[in-house]
Amino acid sequence: MSRMTIPAGESPAGARSDRHPPDVEILLRTGPFHRALRAAIERSGLTLEGLRQRLAQRGIRVSMASLSYWQQGRSRPERADSLRAVRAIESILGLHTHALAGLLGPPRPRGRWTNRQSTERRYDGILEPAWALAQAIDPVLGPSDHKLRVFCQEDIVSVGADRAIHSVRTRVVLRAMEDDPDRHLAVYCAEPGSAAADITPSARDNCRLGKVRRHHEAAVIAAELLFDRRLRVGETHLLEYEFTVDSPATSLDYRRGFRYPADTYVVSVRFAAGAAPVRCFGFSRHGPHGSSHTDEELTVTSGRWVHRIAREVPPGVLGVGWEWE
Repeated sequence: MSRMTIPAGESPAGARSDRHPPDVEILLRTGPFHRALRAAIERSGLTLEGLRQRLAQRGIRVSMASLSYWQQGRSRPERADSLRAVRAIESILGLHTHALAGLLGPPRPRGRWTNRQSTERRYDGILEPAWALAQAIDPVLGPSDHKLRVFCQEDIVSVGADRAIHSVRTRVVLRAMEDDPDRHLAVYCAEPGSAAADITPSARDNCRLGKVRRHHEAAVIAAELLFDRRLRVGETHLLEYEFTVDSPATSLDYRRGFRYPADTYVVSVRFAAGAAPVRCFGFSRHGPHGSSHTDEELTVTSGRWVHRIAREVPPGVLGVGWEWE
């Protein structure tokens, strides 16, 4: 998902630099936080001292040691004043709101709270922003959630001539791990700059739409897909659904987050005429706090399709990224 770029050096806000390290936009979407912060600062042309001075001009005092530790991954901002500094850094570097903060996830548990489960932690490192996912998903997360696993799933992504994702159609076969699951929760996170109100879910085959919850600040939506009966343990259920996005923002990738292991996953992307990228690649992130890795270069066919297949998918993220000319 795309992020706004930043002026180089002391250029006016909104100016763009010709220096674009190829991994910055991906890191701003997939993390981890320290690598995304470091890449965004390097792209801006600012030194750490320059960034510290910009923060000081806004009345925010952060030591050079703290900034250095944040971008090295030796520590991370968690206190209220540190999070305020991160929001200011996003503004100074010309990034969307929550571009960096959304990569942090919840604070690390401490003291007597260590054994408590944070609701956000269940989504930390899956898709971002984790805080918005937790707020959108938890109210509609029913008892069927832990009773189903993905046997096989296919996502068909449509990218328009405006270089934005307009729709994602999904066909999935679910296997019941326990008795009585009767619904599946589908979640979609659109590009920063989009609105949840612009995302429309549709139940296409073998399911019907239940509760739908849109986040009021982030482009995140969760939709229940109801079955016509309850499944017995070991049974499978095939369904098809779709998300469409009106007025979408420019896209640089498509990602699928897996909270539970899956057997087989296929993702295909179709680019509109005149909107073929110059490069496509697969990427992944395993586990809630793992690093993002570029897995393979992918070939766009003459029909403007690109796809990748994965077997025995662990919890984490799988996706296809692309670069425009």
